[in-house]
Amino acid sequence: MARIVFLIFAFFSFSGMLFAQTELSPVAKFSSDSAKIGERISLSLTLDYPSPLQVLFPDTNFNFSPFEIIKKDFFPTKTSKGISRDCVVYELSTFSLDTIQTLKMPIYQFTGEDSMGWFSNEARIKIIQNFKGPLPKTPVFQNDLSLINIARKINYPYILIGMAIVLVLILIVNFFFDRPIQKFIFLFLEQRRHNVWLKQFEKNRRLLESNLSVENVEKLLVAWRLYIQRVDGQPYSSFTSTEIFKILPDKKLKEVLQEIDRWIYGGIDMNDWSFNMDYVKQISIGIYLKKRESIRNGKFD
Repeated sequence: MARIVFLIFAFFSFSGMLFAQTELSPVAKFSSDSAKIGERISLSLTLDYPSPLQVLFPDTNFNFSPFEIIKKDFFPTKTSKGISRDCVVYELSTFSLDTIQTLKMPIYQFTGEDSMGWFSNEARIKIIQNFKGPLPKTPVFQNDLSLINIARKINYPYILIGMAIVLVLILIVNFFFDRPIQKFIFLFLEQRRHNVWLKQFEKNRRLLESNLSVENVEKLLVAWRLYIQRVDGQPYSSFTSTEIFKILPDKKLKEVLQEIDRWIYGGIDMNDWSFNMDYVKQISIGIYLKKRESIRNGKFD
């Protein structure tokens, strides 16, 4: 039994020594025979090796001089009949002016606690110069002090941050100074609606001047009731003249409304219809001014 164990141990030891002594031959090859300065170049590094071996390809920290590494791409290992194949493609560029540039790449093989490196062939590439003639030893560069127009770009993040800061400041000022923003907005809207009402009133009044009819008078009074209802919040459109007087205790307004009612329903002539229309207009203006004062005091209902 001990003899069999010894033979197995000796076999694997011999196999390990055999693999450790196997010479590896990495193959490095550029994707093109020539390239321009600064142009991206692909270099493939391929290795065929016995599958039990452990190998390591150079990382981006490797010194690729005279080239500069841009990125690397590796492909999955392929194994067939005990032979594995690995391939890594390095994307390089060079800014060296040498016409012929070469690069040898190492492969590292792990052997127990130690490792050994195997170098590839010398990959060569021709660098095409972008200029003609020999390069002077002391180049002289021409000074150009002319201005170059650079397109201006809008810095949207800064604009958004600035708008957010301004908005926060506005909200703080609005909160601590009795809501001036709401007051301004409500006063503006109220004034705009009032101006629309005045134009509508004058339009209906001109109709009365050309045709003093029950239909036109009722049309003006309906518009008047709806306007003061919106401003004051009371349901004036459903009130009678007596009920309106209870909310608006104006003696002259009561007389005007009663006179208009007698003209509409009783056929009794009005003494001065123009005065009556102007008076209901003044009542609406008074309610509007009262609403503005209420808004200034912080009441928006």
